[in-house]
Amino acid sequence: MHELGLSRSIAAIVTENSMGRQVRRVSVAVGPLACVEKRALAFCWDIVTEGGPLAGSLLEFVDAEGDVFLVKEFEFEEAA
Repeated sequence: MHELGLSRSIAAIVTENSMGRQVRRVSVAVGPLACVEKRALAFCWDIVTEGGPLAGSLLEFVDAEGDVFLVKEFEFEEAA
């Protein structure tokens, strides 16, 4: 199941770029030829982020074309 490795990579990218800010949502673009099972990726995301700085963040999917697979954007919690 390569979705576990993909989840870890996404988490690393987002954590590195969040600069300590709390992340609310991560949007990933996935094309039909990317060979990524969205349900498996979402399941792995919950496991990978549990108890860490991304805990509770939502992994959202955006349809893309071809074999596209990329972290499209991520949203931070608003500062109080």
